[in-house]
Amino acid sequence: MYQLKSDDSVELNDELRAHVVAFNKQHFNAERVPLGFKYVNKKCDTVAGIHGYVFGNWLLISWLWCDDFTRGKGLATRLLHELEAKAIALGATVAQLDTLDFQAKPFYEKNGYQVVYQMANYPLNGCRYFMEKKL
Repeated sequence: MYQLKSDDSVELNDELRAHVVAFNKQHFNAERVPLGFKYVNKKCDTVAGIHGYVFGNWLLISWLWCDDFTRGKGLATRLLHELEAKAIALGATVAQLDTLDFQAKPFYEKNGYQVVYQMANYPLNGCRYFMEKKL
């Protein structure tokens, strides 16, 4: 007999993710190749960075962040272009990301990304945009 238990732990999340990834590997002949770049200050603190994965022919962008002092200085654009170039070298032909209405949608549009899907009222009254770009 099976027993239902409540479990909100990070460990359960990680365990389930590992099971799904293992199952998916039976159907995909592609590995996730991590990619990332960062800018550091004189103390070697990260002041801006980007991270994502190449998965097959897709660049999946996870995070792009700049601290308050570096915003508007072109670092985000340079980070994005470096990540895209490295992904192209690894065979990526399309990039995908998501951003929220108060984050960076205009920035990504300026860099060639287009909204392909949006979630209204996310998580309550905002909007989440899923964007893609041909590389």
